[in-house]
Amino acid sequence: MVAAALSPAGSAPGKSPRSGTNFPLRKTTGTAGFHLSKDAVDLGFDDLNKLTERQAILMLADARWGSTTYMPCPHCGTLDTHYWFGKERRWKCKSCDKRFSVTSGSVFADHKLSLTKIIKIVFTWVNGSSGKPALQLRRDWNVAYGTAFTLAHKLREGLMRGFNVGVLAGVVEMDGADMNGRRYREKRNKPQGGGNAPKPTIPAHLLKPEVDPETGEILVMGPPKPHKHDKKHRMPPDRRILHVIRLRGLNKGKGASNTRVAVALAESTYTVTAVATRFASAESAVMSDEDPSYAKFSQLFAEHKTINHSKAYSAPGGVSNNQAESFNWRMRRLVEGIYLSPSNKYLVDYAVEAAWREDTRRLSTGKKLRHVLGVALRVGLSLWWRGYHQGKHRQEELLVEGPKPVKGRGKKKGWTGRPPR
Repeated sequence: MVAAALSPAGSAPGKSPRSGTNFPLRKTTGTAGFHLSKDAVDLGFDDLNKLTERQAILMLADARWGSTTYMPCPHCGTLDTHYWFGKERRWKCKSCDKRFSVTSGSVFADHKLSLTKIIKIVFTWVNGSSGKPALQLRRDWNVAYGTAFTLAHKLREGLMRGFNVGVLAGVVEMDGADMNGRRYREKRNKPQGGGNAPKPTIPAHLLKPEVDPETGEILVMGPPKPHKHDKKHRMPPDRRILHVIRLRGLNKGKGASNTRVAVALAESTYTVTAVATRFASAESAVMSDEDPSYAKFSQLFAEHKTINHSKAYSAPGGVSNNQAESFNWRMRRLVEGIYLSPSNKYLVDYAVEAAWREDTRRLSTGKKLRHVLGVALRVGLSLWWRGYHQGKHRQEELLVEGPKPVKGRGKKKGWTGRPPR
């Protein structure tokens, strides 16, 4: 107890329980303390179970329009206090005389489930710390798998079109990470070396050229090799790069405040520049690693600082991209441990979901629910999931390089199973 009192978290070293060696304690951000506080939970299933259909409509109206009486008509756009018909649970526009509901013109249009059940399913999806699979939603709420799957993807579509937008200004961190197609089978069950294992020798034709440290002249020039020693040609075709940009929060030690993501085929100069100029303002200070693809950032932004990860995680003056690295780690946990390797076709959808969960980590349960409902209701009709069960699927993968046509993973049209013996 005395040692704990004399060693505040984040300042004094501790001892590892296994080796007994000293190690620096990680600085706490206070997020765990927030989740244990009363402010983290202001809405539960007991509250939602008391919701009537009318109260559910008013909750969605407030999340969508910010009011339960004054709203725009989805047909003509007229802002007014439109006529309310209680039996139909709809409004009638004072201008065009057309009737509309709280879900008209939204991703939830033409819904078959009751609004109270939709809110409860969304609440379950929101409360997942790292995600919530559609199979679990199906088991929790006794709905068809397709119903849970499309509902979750409609939420992701709303976040893609209404949340993963806008320019960040300030100190931003950027990084790229391999997702999918990472050649696990070549490394599985094979020793990667240990503390006493001899270090493998590098072939002579792959060695870097020797340079004189004083004059900078090349002493020994090896044979020319492609960029990163043929790494691009050795990568599997289904490999994707997740690019993430995170804005540092104004409160020091509280983590990032805003996150933007994009998926590309490679971490090249073109892709990182396209993502950075799309999501970061020219007045921003960009932090990244020393990958050569970021070399032009000093000409595009007010400041560009790099960190050499082979030497340190951070440098004096706040030079690091640890927030972006942290997101990549959480995204990999979501891909491998929660959703079990989603297809590249919808990889960006899951990445946007992970970004939303990171940025709303300090919101209460009720505020998270209203936030995701508000974003999803305001983006308009669903572009990719309306008529999904009737065969209207998204036929392309959304990449930084541009849409790429992809094949479906399901059975071909007209497929029939093998007859029984």
